Amino acid sequence: MIFREFIEKLSSICKVSVISEGTDAEITEVRFMDSGRSGYSPNVLYFSNRLLESQYLPSQCILTESVDLSGKDLTGLSTALVSDSDFGLAFNSASQMVIDSHKGGLYESMMKSLDRVRNVDALIDLASQKFGASLVFIDREFRILSNSEQIPVTDKLWMHNIEQGYCDYEFIKAVKSLKSVQMADSTTTPLEVSCPSSPFQKFASRVYCRDIWIGFLIVIEGYDSYRPEHVEMLRILSGVVGYAVMKYAPGFLYLTSDYHRFLYNLIIGADVSSLPEAYTQLSFPSELQVLYCKASGDSSVFPREGDLSEEMTNIMPGCHVISQRDNAAIIGSSEIIRKAGQILALFPEKCRTRIGVSLPFHDISTLRSHFQEAVDAFEIGLQLDPENSIFTFEDYGIYVMFRTVADREDLSRYLHPALPKLAAYDADNNTNLEITLHTYLKYSCNTTDTAKALFLHRNSVIYRLRRVEELCDIDLGDTDTRFRLRLSYAISNVINQKRKWAGKDFSDKL
Repeated sequence: MIFREFIEKLSSICKVSVISEGTDAEITEVRFMDSGRSGYSPNVLYFSNRLLESQYLPSQCILTESVDLSGKDLTGLSTALVSDSDFGLAFNSASQMVIDSHKGGLYESMMKSLDRVRNVDALIDLASQKFGASLVFIDREFRILSNSEQIPVTDKLWMHNIEQGYCDYEFIKAVKSLKSVQMADSTTTPLEVSCPSSPFQKFASRVYCRDIWIGFLIVIEGYDSYRPEHVEMLRILSGVVGYAVMKYAPGFLYLTSDYHRFLYNLIIGADVSSLPEAYTQLSFPSELQVLYCKASGDSSVFPREGDLSEEMTNIMPGCHVISQRDNAAIIGSSEIIRKAGQILALFPEKCRTRIGVSLPFHDISTLRSHFQEAVDAFEIGLQLDPENSIFTFEDYGIYVMFRTVADREDLSRYLHPALPKLAAYDADNNTNLEITLHTYLKYSCNTTDTAKALFLHRNSVIYRLRRVEELCDIDLGDTDTRFRLRLSYAISNVINQKRKWAGKDFSDKL
Protein backbone atom coordinates (compact mmCIF):
# COMPACT_ATOMS: atom_id res chain seq x y z
CA MET A 1 0.00 0.00 0.00
CA ILE A 2 1.00 3.61 -0.46
CA PHE A 3 0.72 6.51 2.02
CA ARG A 4 -2.66 7.73 0.76
CA GLU A 5 -4.20 4.27 1.20
CA PHE A 6 -2.84 4.00 4.74
CA ILE A 7 -4.34 7.35 5.68
CA GLU A 8 -7.75 6.41 4.24
CA LYS A 9 -7.87 3.20 6.32
CA LEU A 10 -6.51 4.83 9.49
CA SER A 11 -9.12 7.59 9.20
CA SER A 12 -11.83 5.00 9.90
CA ILE A 13 -10.08 4.09 13.16
CA CYS A 14 -8.82 7.44 14.45
CA LYS A 15 -8.56 11.08 13.41
CA VAL A 16 -5.61 11.67 11.04
CA SER A 17 -4.59 15.03 9.56
CA VAL A 18 -2.43 15.05 6.41
CA ILE A 19 0.20 17.82 6.51
CA SER A 20 2.03 17.02 3.27
CA GLU A 21 1.91 14.38 0.55
CA GLY A 22 4.90 13.97 -1.72
CA THR A 23 5.69 10.30 -2.43
CA ASP A 24 3.93 7.20 -3.71
CA ALA A 25 6.61 4.73 -2.61
CA GLU A 26 5.24 1.32 -1.60
CA ILE A 27 5.11 0.97 2.21
CA THR A 28 6.52 -2.41 3.18
CA GLU A 29 7.14 -1.88 6.90
CA VAL A 30 6.12 0.24 9.89
CA ARG A 31 8.71 1.35 12.47
CA PHE A 32 9.28 3.80 15.30
CA MET A 33 11.76 6.56 14.47
CA ASP A 34 15.21 6.25 16.01
CA SER A 35 16.44 9.56 17.39
CA GLY A 36 20.02 8.66 16.53
CA ARG A 37 19.32 7.76 12.90
CA SER A 38 20.44 10.04 10.05
CA GLY A 39 18.93 8.11 7.12
CA TYR A 40 15.60 6.41 6.49
CA SER A 41 14.22 3.83 4.10
CA PRO A 42 11.74 5.23 1.54
CA ASN A 43 9.59 2.08 1.87
CA VAL A 44 9.03 2.39 5.65
CA LEU A 45 6.25 4.36 7.36
CA TYR A 46 7.80 5.86 10.50
CA PHE A 47 5.97 6.85 13.71
CA SER A 48 7.24 9.27 16.36
CA ASN A 49 5.86 11.33 19.22
CA ARG A 50 8.90 13.60 19.43
CA LEU A 51 11.62 15.10 17.24
CA LEU A 52 15.08 16.41 17.99
CA GLU A 53 15.81 19.92 16.79
CA SER A 54 18.31 18.73 14.17
CA GLN A 55 16.54 15.49 13.24
CA TYR A 56 15.74 14.88 9.58
CA LEU A 57 12.27 13.71 8.68
CA PRO A 58 11.80 10.46 6.72
CA SER A 59 9.98 10.50 3.39
CA GLN A 60 6.87 8.94 5.04
CA CYS A 61 5.89 9.44 8.68
CA ILE A 62 3.01 9.88 11.12
CA LEU A 63 3.67 12.11 14.12
CA THR A 64 1.68 13.21 17.14
CA GLU A 65 0.06 16.65 17.22
CA SER A 66 2.42 17.73 20.00
CA VAL A 67 5.45 17.47 17.70
CA ASP A 68 6.77 20.90 16.69
CA LEU A 69 7.23 20.98 12.89
CA SER A 70 8.10 24.69 12.67
CA GLY A 71 11.18 25.20 10.54
CA LYS A 72 10.97 21.72 9.03
CA ASP A 73 11.01 21.48 5.22
CA LEU A 74 8.23 19.07 4.23
CA THR A 75 8.77 19.37 0.46
CA GLY A 76 8.50 15.96 -1.19
CA LEU A 77 7.56 14.26 2.10
CA SER A 78 4.36 12.48 3.11
CA THR A 79 3.50 13.53 6.66
CA ALA A 80 0.41 13.19 8.86
CA LEU A 81 -0.55 13.91 12.48
CA VAL A 82 -2.59 11.98 15.06
CA SER A 83 -3.51 12.88 18.61
CA ASP A 84 -1.20 11.76 21.41
CA SER A 85 -3.93 9.50 22.77
CA ASP A 86 -4.39 7.75 19.41
CA PHE A 87 -0.67 7.31 18.70
CA GLY A 88 -0.42 3.70 19.94
CA LEU A 89 -3.65 2.71 18.21
CA ALA A 90 -2.50 4.23 14.93
CA PHE A 91 0.88 2.46 15.06
CA ASN A 92 -0.61 -0.96 15.85
CA SER A 93 -3.30 -0.55 13.18
CA ALA A 94 -0.72 0.45 10.54
CA SER A 95 1.48 -2.52 11.47
CA GLN A 96 -1.46 -4.90 11.05
CA MET A 97 -2.30 -3.34 7.68
CA VAL A 98 1.20 -4.18 6.43
CA ILE A 99 0.91 -7.77 7.65
CA ASP A 100 -2.52 -8.17 6.04
CA SER A 101 -1.35 -6.69 2.75
CA HIS A 102 1.63 -9.06 2.70
CA LYS A 103 -0.58 -12.09 3.20
CA GLY A 104 -4.12 -11.98 1.83
CA GLY A 105 -3.56 -9.18 -0.67
CA LEU A 106 -0.16 -10.18 -2.06
CA TYR A 107 -1.34 -12.96 -4.36
CA GLU A 108 -4.13 -10.87 -5.86
CA SER A 109 -1.97 -7.78 -6.33
CA MET A 110 0.89 -9.76 -7.89
CA MET A 111 -1.46 -11.56 -10.27
CA LYS A 112 -2.96 -8.22 -11.31
CA SER A 113 0.54 -6.84 -11.82
CA LEU A 114 1.46 -9.89 -13.91
CA ASP A 115 -1.60 -9.43 -16.13
CA ARG A 116 -0.40 -5.87 -16.72
CA VAL A 117 3.34 -6.44 -17.33
CA ARG A 118 3.20 -9.98 -18.84
CA ASN A 119 6.88 -10.43 -18.09
CA VAL A 120 8.81 -12.39 -15.44
CA ASP A 121 11.57 -9.78 -15.05
CA ALA A 122 9.04 -6.99 -14.47
CA LEU A 123 7.14 -9.18 -12.00
CA ILE A 124 10.32 -9.84 -10.00
CA ASP A 125 11.04 -6.12 -9.91
CA LEU A 126 7.56 -5.23 -8.71
CA ALA A 127 7.64 -7.97 -6.08
CA SER A 128 10.98 -6.78 -4.72
CA GLN A 129 9.36 -3.44 -3.93
CA LYS A 130 6.62 -5.26 -1.99
CA PHE A 131 9.33 -7.07 -0.06
CA GLY A 132 11.58 -4.06 0.38
CA ALA A 133 14.38 -6.56 -0.42
CA SER A 134 16.26 -8.02 -3.38
CA LEU A 135 14.95 -11.06 -5.27
CA VAL A 136 16.78 -13.56 -7.47
CA PHE A 137 15.17 -16.31 -9.55
CA ILE A 138 17.42 -19.26 -10.49
CA ASP A 139 16.79 -22.57 -12.23
CA ARG A 140 17.73 -26.00 -10.84
CA GLU A 141 21.20 -25.68 -12.34
CA PHE A 142 21.76 -22.40 -10.50
CA ARG A 143 21.60 -20.24 -13.61
CA ILE A 144 20.29 -16.73 -13.04
CA LEU A 145 16.89 -16.40 -14.74
CA SER A 146 15.91 -13.03 -13.30
CA ASN A 147 16.83 -10.57 -10.55
CA SER A 148 15.41 -7.35 -9.17
CA GLU A 149 16.78 -4.09 -10.58
CA GLN A 150 14.75 -1.56 -8.59
CA ILE A 151 16.17 -3.01 -5.37
CA PRO A 152 19.49 -4.40 -6.61
CA VAL A 153 21.40 -7.17 -4.88
CA THR A 154 24.15 -5.87 -2.59
CA ASP A 155 25.51 -9.27 -1.53
CA LYS A 156 28.94 -9.52 -3.23
CA LEU A 157 28.71 -13.25 -3.89
CA TRP A 158 25.36 -12.91 -5.63
CA MET A 159 26.46 -9.76 -7.45
CA HIS A 160 29.21 -11.89 -8.99
CA ASN A 161 26.75 -14.67 -9.85
CA ILE A 162 24.37 -12.23 -11.50
CA GLU A 163 27.15 -10.56 -13.49
CA GLN A 164 28.26 -13.84 -15.07
CA GLY A 165 24.74 -15.31 -15.30
CA TYR A 166 25.36 -18.48 -13.31
CA CYS A 167 26.79 -19.77 -10.01
CA ASP A 168 30.22 -21.38 -9.92
CA TYR A 169 30.54 -25.06 -9.09
CA GLU A 170 32.25 -24.46 -5.73
CA PHE A 171 29.52 -22.01 -4.74
CA ILE A 172 26.83 -24.57 -5.63
CA LYS A 173 28.61 -27.26 -3.60
CA ALA A 174 28.75 -24.94 -0.59
CA VAL A 175 25.03 -24.18 -0.84
CA LYS A 176 24.09 -27.84 -1.20
CA SER A 177 26.17 -28.67 1.90
CA LEU A 178 24.04 -26.37 4.08
CA LYS A 179 22.06 -28.39 6.61
CA SER A 180 18.88 -26.43 5.85
CA VAL A 181 19.16 -27.39 2.17
CA GLN A 182 19.87 -31.04 2.89
CA MET A 183 16.88 -31.29 5.23
CA ALA A 184 14.48 -29.36 2.98
CA ASP A 185 11.32 -31.05 1.74
CA SER A 186 9.83 -30.80 -1.75
CA THR A 187 7.22 -28.17 -0.88
CA THR A 188 7.33 -24.42 -1.48
CA THR A 189 8.00 -23.79 2.22
CA PRO A 190 10.87 -21.24 2.35
CA LEU A 191 14.18 -22.38 3.81
CA GLU A 192 17.12 -20.36 5.06
CA VAL A 193 20.15 -20.54 2.75
CA SER A 194 22.47 -18.08 4.48
CA CYS A 195 26.16 -18.98 4.66
CA PRO A 196 29.15 -17.76 6.72
CA SER A 197 30.84 -16.16 3.68
CA SER A 198 28.06 -13.58 3.29
CA PRO A 199 26.71 -11.10 5.87
CA PHE A 200 23.21 -11.06 4.40
CA GLN A 201 20.37 -13.36 5.38
CA LYS A 202 18.67 -15.29 2.57
CA PHE A 203 15.55 -17.42 2.19
CA ALA A 204 14.62 -19.56 -0.80
CA SER A 205 11.38 -21.15 -1.96
CA ARG A 206 11.00 -23.76 -4.68
CA VAL A 207 9.20 -22.71 -7.86
CA TYR A 208 6.97 -25.24 -9.60
CA CYS A 209 5.27 -25.29 -13.00
CA ARG A 210 2.48 -27.86 -13.20
CA ASP A 211 4.03 -29.88 -10.37
CA ILE A 212 7.47 -29.81 -12.04
CA TRP A 213 10.19 -28.20 -9.93
CA ILE A 214 12.01 -25.66 -12.13
CA GLY A 215 14.08 -23.57 -9.72
CA PHE A 216 14.31 -21.35 -6.65
CA LEU A 217 13.09 -17.86 -5.79
CA ILE A 218 15.49 -16.24 -3.31
CA VAL A 219 14.96 -13.16 -1.14
CA ILE A 220 18.23 -11.52 -0.10
CA GLU A 221 18.41 -9.17 2.84
CA GLY A 222 19.98 -5.84 1.94
CA TYR A 223 20.65 -2.76 4.02
CA ASP A 224 17.05 -2.98 5.22
CA SER A 225 16.65 -5.93 7.56
CA TYR A 226 14.80 -9.15 6.80
CA ARG A 227 11.26 -9.24 8.16
CA PRO A 228 9.38 -12.32 9.50
CA GLU A 229 6.50 -11.84 7.04
CA HIS A 230 8.98 -12.35 4.15
CA VAL A 231 8.68 -16.11 4.66
CA GLU A 232 4.96 -16.24 3.90
CA MET A 233 5.33 -13.62 1.16
CA LEU A 234 8.04 -15.68 -0.53
CA ARG A 235 5.90 -18.81 -0.55
CA ILE A 236 3.02 -16.90 -2.15
CA LEU A 237 5.23 -15.22 -4.72
CA SER A 238 6.89 -18.48 -5.76
CA GLY A 239 3.46 -19.69 -6.92
CA VAL A 240 2.90 -16.49 -8.93
CA VAL A 241 6.35 -16.80 -10.53
CA GLY A 242 5.65 -20.41 -11.49
CA TYR A 243 2.45 -19.32 -13.21
CA ALA A 244 4.27 -16.43 -14.91
CA VAL A 245 6.90 -18.78 -16.33
CA MET A 246 4.30 -21.18 -17.65
CA LYS A 247 2.27 -18.42 -19.32
CA TYR A 248 4.85 -15.85 -20.41
CA ALA A 249 8.29 -17.51 -20.38
CA PRO A 250 7.91 -21.17 -21.40
CA GLY A 251 11.50 -21.08 -22.68
CA PHE A 252 12.58 -21.44 -19.04
CA LEU A 253 11.08 -24.95 -19.14
CA TYR A 254 13.46 -26.18 -21.85
CA LEU A 255 14.63 -29.69 -20.97
CA THR A 256 18.37 -30.21 -21.30
CA SER A 257 20.20 -33.26 -22.62
CA ASP A 258 23.01 -35.24 -20.97
CA TYR A 259 25.44 -33.43 -23.26
CA HIS A 260 24.09 -30.07 -22.19
CA ARG A 261 24.31 -30.84 -18.45
CA PHE A 262 27.83 -32.21 -18.85
CA LEU A 263 29.07 -29.15 -20.75
CA TYR A 264 27.34 -26.74 -18.37
CA ASN A 265 29.02 -28.38 -15.38
CA LEU A 266 32.40 -27.99 -17.06
CA ILE A 267 31.76 -24.30 -17.78
CA ILE A 268 30.87 -23.54 -14.16
CA GLY A 269 34.08 -25.20 -12.97
CA ALA A 270 33.28 -28.81 -12.13
CA ASP A 271 36.17 -31.27 -12.35
CA VAL A 272 35.49 -34.07 -14.83
CA SER A 273 36.40 -36.60 -12.17
CA SER A 274 33.59 -35.26 -9.94
CA LEU A 275 30.91 -35.88 -12.56
CA PRO A 276 29.00 -39.16 -13.04
CA GLU A 277 31.02 -41.69 -15.03
CA ALA A 278 28.30 -41.88 -17.68
CA TYR A 279 29.04 -38.26 -18.62
CA THR A 280 32.65 -39.06 -19.42
CA GLN A 281 31.50 -41.59 -22.02
CA LEU A 282 29.87 -38.88 -24.17
CA SER A 283 31.60 -38.32 -27.50
CA PHE A 284 32.61 -34.99 -29.07
CA PRO A 285 34.32 -33.92 -32.31
CA SER A 286 38.11 -34.23 -32.34
CA GLU A 287 38.51 -30.45 -32.66
CA LEU A 288 36.14 -28.10 -30.83
CA GLN A 289 35.50 -24.39 -30.59
CA VAL A 290 33.35 -22.13 -28.40
CA LEU A 291 31.32 -19.16 -29.61
CA TYR A 292 30.18 -16.71 -26.92
CA CYS A 293 27.17 -14.72 -28.17
CA LYS A 294 26.10 -11.74 -26.08
CA ALA A 295 23.66 -8.87 -26.53
CA SER A 296 25.27 -5.43 -26.47
CA GLY A 297 21.88 -3.77 -27.00
CA ASP A 298 18.36 -4.71 -25.90
CA SER A 299 18.69 -8.05 -24.07
CA SER A 300 14.95 -8.40 -23.39
CA VAL A 301 14.42 -10.08 -26.78
CA PHE A 302 17.47 -12.35 -26.56
CA PRO A 303 16.35 -15.85 -27.72
CA ARG A 304 15.66 -18.45 -25.05
CA GLU A 305 17.72 -21.61 -24.96
CA GLY A 306 15.14 -23.94 -26.50
CA ASP A 307 14.48 -21.67 -29.49
CA LEU A 308 18.17 -21.03 -30.03
CA SER A 309 19.06 -24.73 -29.82
CA GLU A 310 16.47 -25.62 -32.44
CA GLU A 311 17.76 -22.94 -34.84
CA MET A 312 21.39 -23.92 -34.25
CA THR A 313 20.65 -27.58 -35.04
CA ASN A 314 19.60 -26.48 -38.53
CA ILE A 315 22.83 -24.54 -39.02
CA MET A 316 25.23 -27.03 -37.46
CA PRO A 317 23.88 -30.43 -36.39
CA GLY A 318 25.52 -31.79 -33.25
CA CYS A 319 26.40 -28.44 -31.67
CA HIS A 320 25.23 -27.60 -28.13
CA VAL A 321 23.77 -24.36 -26.76
CA ILE A 322 23.99 -23.16 -23.16
CA SER A 323 22.06 -19.93 -22.77
CA GLN A 324 21.83 -17.30 -20.03
CA ARG A 325 19.52 -14.28 -20.04
CA ASP A 326 21.56 -12.11 -22.42
CA ASN A 327 24.24 -14.48 -23.68
CA ALA A 328 24.77 -17.99 -24.97
CA ALA A 329 27.69 -20.37 -25.36
CA ILE A 330 27.64 -22.49 -28.50
CA ILE A 331 29.98 -25.50 -28.49
CA GLY A 332 30.64 -27.34 -31.72
CA SER A 333 33.33 -28.53 -34.10
CA SER A 334 35.99 -26.04 -35.22
CA GLU A 335 34.01 -25.52 -38.45
CA ILE A 336 31.52 -23.49 -36.41
CA ILE A 337 33.49 -20.26 -36.97
CA ARG A 338 32.55 -20.45 -40.66
CA LYS A 339 28.91 -20.28 -39.61
CA ALA A 340 29.34 -17.18 -37.44
CA GLY A 341 27.53 -14.94 -39.92
CA GLN A 342 24.53 -17.27 -40.07
CA ILE A 343 24.52 -17.52 -36.28
CA LEU A 344 24.44 -13.73 -35.90
CA ALA A 345 21.35 -13.66 -38.11
CA LEU A 346 19.47 -15.75 -35.51
CA PHE A 347 19.39 -12.84 -33.06
CA PRO A 348 16.98 -9.88 -33.33
CA GLU A 349 18.65 -6.78 -34.70
CA LYS A 350 17.95 -4.67 -31.62
CA CYS A 351 19.90 -7.18 -29.49
CA ARG A 352 23.04 -6.01 -31.30
CA THR A 353 24.56 -9.42 -30.61
CA ARG A 354 28.34 -9.82 -30.95
CA ILE A 355 30.37 -13.03 -30.91
CA GLY A 356 33.61 -13.95 -29.14
CA VAL A 357 35.43 -17.01 -30.49
CA SER A 358 37.83 -19.30 -28.62
CA LEU A 359 40.90 -21.02 -30.01
CA PRO A 360 40.29 -24.57 -31.33
CA PHE A 361 40.86 -27.30 -28.71
CA HIS A 362 40.80 -31.08 -28.48
CA ASP A 363 40.20 -31.98 -24.82
CA ILE A 364 36.61 -31.37 -23.68
CA SER A 365 37.74 -31.27 -20.03
CA THR A 366 39.41 -27.89 -20.80
CA LEU A 367 36.10 -26.35 -21.89
CA ARG A 368 35.99 -23.80 -19.03
CA SER A 369 39.29 -22.12 -20.04
CA HIS A 370 38.27 -21.97 -23.70
CA PHE A 371 34.86 -20.60 -22.80
CA GLN A 372 36.74 -17.85 -20.95
CA GLU A 373 38.82 -17.24 -24.09
CA ALA A 374 35.63 -16.54 -26.02
CA VAL A 375 34.34 -14.24 -23.27
CA ASP A 376 37.66 -12.36 -23.12
CA ALA A 377 37.77 -11.98 -26.91
CA PHE A 378 34.23 -10.56 -26.82
CA GLU A 379 35.01 -8.05 -24.05
CA ILE A 380 38.29 -6.79 -25.51
CA GLY A 381 37.02 -6.81 -29.09
CA LEU A 382 33.92 -4.81 -28.17
CA GLN A 383 36.10 -2.25 -26.41
CA LEU A 384 38.67 -1.86 -29.19
CA ASP A 385 36.57 -2.44 -32.32
CA PRO A 386 32.92 -1.78 -31.42
CA GLU A 387 31.98 -1.52 -35.09
CA ASN A 388 32.83 -5.20 -35.61
CA SER A 389 30.60 -8.16 -34.72
CA ILE A 390 32.95 -11.14 -34.44
CA PHE A 391 36.04 -11.18 -32.22
CA THR A 392 38.42 -14.13 -32.16
CA PHE A 393 40.84 -14.93 -29.35
CA GLU A 394 43.44 -15.52 -32.06
CA ASP A 395 43.22 -11.80 -32.94
CA TYR A 396 42.70 -10.37 -29.46
CA GLY A 397 44.56 -12.82 -27.21
CA ILE A 398 47.57 -10.55 -26.82
CA TYR A 399 45.29 -7.73 -25.65
CA VAL A 400 43.76 -10.08 -23.08
CA MET A 401 47.23 -10.90 -21.79
CA PHE A 402 48.17 -7.22 -21.49
CA ARG A 403 44.88 -6.45 -19.73
CA THR A 404 45.77 -9.04 -17.10
CA VAL A 405 49.29 -7.66 -16.64
CA ALA A 406 48.00 -4.08 -16.56
CA ASP A 407 46.14 -4.88 -13.34
CA ARG A 408 49.53 -5.28 -11.64
CA GLU A 409 51.77 -2.65 -13.20
CA ASP A 410 52.02 0.35 -15.53
CA LEU A 411 52.50 -0.98 -19.06
CA SER A 412 53.22 2.43 -20.56
CA ARG A 413 56.90 2.08 -19.70
CA TYR A 414 57.11 -0.73 -22.27
CA LEU A 415 56.08 1.53 -25.18
CA HIS A 416 58.73 1.90 -27.92
CA PRO A 417 60.41 5.37 -27.71
CA ALA A 418 59.92 5.89 -31.46
CA LEU A 419 56.20 6.50 -31.03
CA PRO A 420 56.27 9.62 -28.80
CA LYS A 421 59.18 10.99 -30.87
CA LEU A 422 57.17 10.69 -34.08
CA ALA A 423 54.07 12.18 -32.51
CA ALA A 424 56.06 15.21 -31.33
CA TYR A 425 57.74 15.63 -34.74
CA ASP A 426 54.40 15.49 -36.56
CA ALA A 427 52.93 18.13 -34.25
CA ASP A 428 55.89 20.49 -34.80
CA ASN A 429 56.20 19.99 -38.56
CA ASN A 430 52.62 19.27 -39.64
CA THR A 431 53.63 15.88 -41.05
CA ASN A 432 52.01 12.44 -40.88
CA LEU A 433 54.88 10.09 -40.13
CA GLU A 434 53.24 8.43 -37.13
CA ILE A 435 50.04 7.55 -38.98
CA THR A 436 52.12 6.27 -41.89
CA LEU A 437 54.04 3.94 -39.55
CA HIS A 438 50.81 2.91 -37.88
CA THR A 439 49.20 1.99 -41.21
CA TYR A 440 52.35 0.27 -42.47
CA LEU A 441 52.37 -2.04 -39.45
CA LYS A 442 48.63 -2.58 -39.68
CA TYR A 443 48.95 -3.80 -43.29
CA SER A 444 51.70 -6.30 -42.48
CA CYS A 445 54.49 -3.98 -43.67
CA ASN A 446 53.23 -4.03 -47.26
CA THR A 447 53.98 -0.65 -48.85
CA THR A 448 51.49 -1.13 -51.70
CA ASP A 449 48.58 -1.83 -49.33
CA THR A 450 49.72 1.03 -47.08
CA ALA A 451 49.70 3.45 -50.03
CA LYS A 452 46.17 2.39 -51.01
CA ALA A 453 44.92 2.83 -47.44
CA LEU A 454 46.46 6.34 -47.20
CA PHE A 455 45.60 7.35 -50.78
CA LEU A 456 49.30 8.00 -51.52
CA HIS A 457 51.75 6.99 -54.17
CA ARG A 458 53.88 4.03 -53.08
CA ASN A 459 57.06 6.14 -53.43
CA SER A 460 55.61 8.67 -50.98
CA VAL A 461 55.07 5.89 -48.43
CA ILE A 462 58.65 4.64 -48.92
CA TYR A 463 59.98 8.18 -48.44
CA ARG A 464 58.03 8.67 -45.21
CA LEU A 465 59.19 5.33 -43.81
CA ARG A 466 62.81 6.29 -44.49
CA ARG A 467 62.25 9.53 -42.58
CA VAL A 468 60.85 7.45 -39.71
CA GLU A 469 64.00 5.32 -39.67
CA GLU A 470 66.25 8.41 -39.74
CA LEU A 471 64.44 10.33 -37.01
CA CYS A 472 64.04 7.36 -34.65
CA ASP A 473 67.30 5.58 -35.52
CA ILE A 474 65.51 2.29 -36.19
CA ASP A 475 65.53 -0.32 -38.96
CA LEU A 476 62.02 -1.19 -40.13
CA GLY A 477 63.46 -4.16 -41.99
CA ASP A 478 64.33 -5.74 -38.64
CA THR A 479 61.61 -8.17 -37.53
CA ASP A 480 62.30 -7.56 -33.82
CA THR A 481 61.85 -3.80 -34.28
CA ARG A 482 58.56 -4.27 -36.12
CA PHE A 483 57.37 -6.65 -33.41
CA ARG A 484 58.19 -4.14 -30.64
CA LEU A 485 56.36 -1.38 -32.49
CA ARG A 486 53.25 -3.52 -33.03
CA LEU A 487 53.40 -4.49 -29.37
CA SER A 488 53.50 -0.83 -28.38
CA TYR A 489 50.29 -0.13 -30.23
CA ALA A 490 48.68 -3.15 -28.58
CA ILE A 491 49.78 -1.94 -25.15
CA SER A 492 48.38 1.53 -25.85
CA ASN A 493 45.01 0.00 -26.71
CA VAL A 494 44.78 -2.25 -23.70
CA ILE A 495 45.59 0.29 -21.03
CA ASN A 496 42.77 2.28 -22.65
CA GLN A 497 44.17 5.69 -21.98
CA LYS A 498 44.89 8.70 -24.12
CA ARG A 499 48.60 9.12 -24.68
CA LYS A 500 49.35 12.63 -25.85
CA TRP A 501 52.70 14.00 -26.82
CA ALA A 502 52.87 17.60 -27.98
CA GLY A 503 49.09 17.67 -28.50
CA LYS A 504 48.98 14.52 -30.64
CA ASP A 505 46.34 11.96 -29.68
CA PHE A 506 48.09 8.59 -29.51
CA SER A 507 45.24 6.22 -28.74
CA ASP A 508 44.54 4.93 -32.26
CA LYS A 509 44.26 1.19 -32.66
CA LEU A 510 46.51 -1.04 -34.71
